[in-house]
Amino acid sequence: MVVLIVLAAAVAALAVVLVANAVRLKPTPVPDPLPPADETGDAAAVERFREMLRCPTVWGLHDPEADRSSFDGFVPLLRRLYPRVFDELELELVDGYGISLLWKGADRDLAPVVFMAHHDVVGAEASEWAHDPFAADIADGAVYARGAVDTKCIWAGLLEAAERLLAEGFAPPRDVYLFSSNTEEDGGDTTPHMVERLVERGRVPYMVLDEGGAVIDNPPLGVKGQIAVVGVAEKGVFNARIATSAEGGHAAMPSLEDATAKLVSGLDALQKNPPASKLSAPVAAMLRELAARGGFGLRLVFGNLWLFRPLVARIMQGGSETAAMVRTTYALTQLEGSPAHNVIPRQARATVNVRVDPGEDVDAAFARIKECFDDATAYELFEVSEPSPIAPFDGDPAFEYLRRVIASAYPDAGIAPYVQTSCSDARHFHRVCPRTYRFAGILFAGDTRSRIHGRDERLDVEAYKRGVGFYIQLIRHLDRLGK
Repeated sequence: MVVLIVLAAAVAALAVVLVANAVRLKPTPVPDPLPPADETGDAAAVERFREMLRCPTVWGLHDPEADRSSFDGFVPLLRRLYPRVFDELELELVDGYGISLLWKGADRDLAPVVFMAHHDVVGAEASEWAHDPFAADIADGAVYARGAVDTKCIWAGLLEAAERLLAEGFAPPRDVYLFSSNTEEDGGDTTPHMVERLVERGRVPYMVLDEGGAVIDNPPLGVKGQIAVVGVAEKGVFNARIATSAEGGHAAMPSLEDATAKLVSGLDALQKNPPASKLSAPVAAMLRELAARGGFGLRLVFGNLWLFRPLVARIMQGGSETAAMVRTTYALTQLEGSPAHNVIPRQARATVNVRVDPGEDVDAAFARIKECFDDATAYELFEVSEPSPIAPFDGDPAFEYLRRVIASAYPDAGIAPYVQTSCSDARHFHRVCPRTYRFAGILFAGDTRSRIHGRDERLDVEAYKRGVGFYIQLIRHLDRLGK
């Protein structure tokens, strides 16, 4: 009887703790708020954005015959669209086509900030689009164009903000670099070379802001409303080319030891045995911020991660987007077998694209592949990049500054850190600048994100206008950034 009473008391006490934590879970307040953003882009700003989008800047790194004429004309176009920027800021071309604009600040002893994007875009088949991908047509309140989201909206927003502030006579308190790469989509060297230049000159940035997160209106967990997700880390990436070998022969006499059979067996094992899920600090913080805006059930679970962390990690495995946030992923992208339908090949090949969770490294992720194949299997790794470090976000002055700017432009949006599952050029800056963040200050409503690199990429016109206001705030209040 005494045991039952003690047990009941313990359960009751646990329930009180759980409920109390759920009740206390509130959205993190933004201290020392900035004045509300009262400026946005106008119709003329939209037309300048559209002119930029009409320039088909597809780099084609691996194509020796690639046409560079669009890149040759890009800076002259920008000079015409944003004359004050190019008259007053110091232009430097990186590798011929990367664009660095130095806006010298009042105190040049302070470490600079870098606000960056990329102006190269992936190709697009016009026949598959409702509107020509390089016409920048406006329909249903959105501008349709390759690069509208990824990421000429950021570059145009930064230049528009700078043009507006220069017209006011504004001077930043510290050096500001506006930088845009021409080779981001192809994994080229422009951004690494920009990083090298800054390091060689002793101008290691205090903070870097690149593409990545955005303001979204369809957050996970069924939470309603807008959430600004700021990338504080980036998964690593590598491609593993796997080759299995055996005696070939006629398809009439197959064996489980054939090269193709061994390849399929190993790939099947890799897919059916995913790594265990782990909640990193930024993912846990993101989930708490989301839950704080959700119902009591969400707050009960995510307000008590000390108890429910294993359950949450399991739940996150249920969706492809959420699963990618909590573990290393292995995506089969290429297969090669026999050149004939009735011949068993001597060798079979596959390519697996691996996105490495920040909680492990490339070696550990590769070791998991090797466990699924025999010792005779050959491997080739290429395009290898380790996961980025996690940028400081809990009370850090740079992250808090971003939160204040976001809140001034999007006062109804929640703000949360997250781990970026795709790659960006930010990873090159993160090697030298711990405060490297990934966020576009623009509302990517509905299915906007899913159209990146796909058909009918488009951005709401009003979202772009409001994004200009975000970038004005970002630069205007740099005196509130830490030193």
